[in-house]
Amino acid sequence: MSKKFRHYREGIRKSFVIYAIIPVVIITLASYLLSFSSLYRTIVSRNYKYNVQIADTIGNIIGTYQNQADHLSKDGGMQDYLELNFSNSKLYSSFYDFVNKMETKGNFFVFNDKLKPLIQSSDHIPEYAQGEADFMWGPIRRMLDMPEKVILARQPAFTADSPSLTVGKAIVIKGRVAGYITFDFNKRDLVNLISKNFSTSVVITDKFGYVIACTNELLVNELGKIDVNFRDKSGVVESKDDSQYVTRTEILDAEISIYTLTSIGYFRSMLILTGVLLSLLFGMLTLTTYLSARKIADSKTKVIDDIIRAIEHVQNGNLETQLKVNTNDEFQVFAEAYNQMLGDIKNLIEANKEKARQNVLSEIKQLESQFNPHFLFNTLETIRYMVKMNPSSASTMIVVLSNLLRYSINNTITEVNLGDDVEYTKNYLFIQKYRFGNKFDYEIHVDEAALDCIVPKLIVQPIIENAIMHGFANRQTLTVQIKAAISEDTLVVIINDDGEGMEPKVLQKIKHILDGNINNSSHIGLYNVHRRVQLIYGEKYGVDLSSEHHGGTVVKITLPVNRGGERTC
Repeated sequence: MSKKFRHYREGIRKSFVIYAIIPVVIITLASYLLSFSSLYRTIVSRNYKYNVQIADTIGNIIGTYQNQADHLSKDGGMQDYLELNFSNSKLYSSFYDFVNKMETKGNFFVFNDKLKPLIQSSDHIPEYAQGEADFMWGPIRRMLDMPEKVILARQPAFTADSPSLTVGKAIVIKGRVAGYITFDFNKRDLVNLISKNFSTSVVITDKFGYVIACTNELLVNELGKIDVNFRDKSGVVESKDDSQYVTRTEILDAEISIYTLTSIGYFRSMLILTGVLLSLLFGMLTLTTYLSARKIADSKTKVIDDIIRAIEHVQNGNLETQLKVNTNDEFQVFAEAYNQMLGDIKNLIEANKEKARQNVLSEIKQLESQFNPHFLFNTLETIRYMVKMNPSSASTMIVVLSNLLRYSINNTITEVNLGDDVEYTKNYLFIQKYRFGNKFDYEIHVDEAALDCIVPKLIVQPIIENAIMHGFANRQTLTVQIKAAISEDTLVVIINDDGEGMEPKVLQKIKHILDGNINNSSHIGLYNVHRRVQLIYGEKYGVDLSSEHHGGTVVKITLPVNRGGERTC
């Protein structure tokens, strides 16, 4: 039997009408129509003008520093100083003269590419330039990633004298980042710059909402961002404790936002002064609204808070949060449906993960099983002649071919160490050497450290097979080189030949095939190796191809360094 639920919508409507709408209509018609319009327009006008003033001031100052950083980064003397270590006293004076002319003084630094300070106005090195050069972060990382741009970066200011904003530009010499120029503005100076009007709060943020400077710390949350109630807002904004009129302006290509906030909560107090009767009526309204709001919050919103928290947990990836609601209304129906939905989602995720895993394993097995039958036919034909001409060599050839086939069709393993795969490749090369004689030669150079690295089975042989198939075109001889070494956290296997090479159109076509997930061409070996590597290790790894027509081909295979199942990257 279905339960009969009370309608939450109707309950809220009745509470609102009884405790809020009627008193508001009666009182506001007698007071706000007389004063609110003019007061509101005055606040809006003053707020807007002050916002424009602050935006112009900040924009002009920061923009001037940006232009100076860009100019100095391209200065020939600066580049000679970094590249040739030419001492240039004019560089020092140009920095000091520029900063001294500015209304807001910024600390300036010039670092080389190792983050060693060469020119500085402060003995305190900023945190973003401390530590090893290999672990660059913050403004240094942004300048390194965008060397052609002047960057703006907000810094977490823990004290009033800590840097709060950084203007920086990379110094590029001959296409290489050789150093960095930064101007740091401390929090105190920026606050002094915007503290001109005590009735209006000013907040300066970056494009992500992080506060650079502000005149009212109550507007900053625990994450260092502007209160979520005001972020990206304009006009009247209702916060938990007050109502604010907000003007927001973006400057410097939207890198910085200027917020000006004026409290309009005091309207009520100003209107009360118009008369004793109006004061009494507003007091009654305040008491009525307070009692009604508390009653609604206590009886209705607790369930809403529980639902919001549960939804936030789901957004963060936690699917274990269940709702326990026994309100006998629509919220209980919602909670039961929510709990059922979570169960269905978890089951669906597990099913999809298992299906994806099975699909990947199936595709890897299919790629491993593709063996070139032409090689087998040619080898058997060679053995047939050898049986008559040289029985002992034929026996050796049969043993080598047997080892080759046994290794290639063994479906119980998909990964081996590189040493084993190279030994298998030697069997293949032995057959090809016997088949082509002096027309074919090969070299193998594998570093000792790379031999025990785990790699997909049959990683080298298909590449050599492809080289022999296409390299002999219009060539009497062919030499194949196999190299393998560890470079940082990557295993690099290189197979190059001095064969016919590829025309640019053919090379481009093959690279396009490698970039896709479907191969309908005859280039099976290259694609299979590339596809297997990406399926096992991810798209970061795979096959890279380079070739010149009549100039040979180089195939580079990159893999993670993996020994015994423990990858080092």
